Amino acid sequence: MSEKLPPFGFAEDILAKVPKADPSDPEQIVRFVEAVAPPDKQEAEKPVVTLQFVTFSLDDELYALRVERVREVIRVQRITRVPQAPAHVRGVHNLRGAILPVLEVRTRLGLEPAEIGPRSRIVVAESRHRRIGLLVDAVHQVIRIPESAVEPPPPEVHHRLSEYVVGVVPAHGRLALLLSLDKLLVLPELAP
Repeated sequence: MSEKLPPFGFAEDILAKVPKADPSDPEQIVRFVEAVAPPDKQEAEKPVVTLQFVTFSLDDELYALRVERVREVIRVQRITRVPQAPAHVRGVHNLRGAILPVLEVRTRLGLEPAEIGPRSRIVVAESRHRRIGLLVDAVHQVIRIPESAVEPPPPEVHHRLSEYVVGVVPAHGRLALLLSLDKLLVLPELAP
């Protein structure tokens, strides 16, 4: 005489999910486990990748750079102008005995040249295995956001600054334009 299933129906629910066993199937145990056991939610969920950005401002706009490209942030002291330097190069700065070229980010993005004030900073970043200084109006802080929060730039920004802006990230209750450091350093070809 076979045993009856418990009256609460739990075993009936399990047996309803179980496929008929095929003795010739080498994966019959796997199929049983897949049919009966719910997937492990921790394994099914992708880990959240967190990115870090340094945020800074130019005029009233907020910008961001990936933190792994930034080496340090320094106060603006003396920037020495260099005759016949390329466009958008503000000059050079003495960084503990090393020459640091300083890029005028404002003019590179089509803004007026910077008025150096007490909040002005030089963001020391690395591109192509070289250090470069980025002159900005003010540096805010490092933010951490999930990778999924990085959005493509909006169409109006994409047309105007598409060469330099690679995304938009939420920062300080607003949106910051994510800049490509490598693209900032490449001047467009001059028309013949």
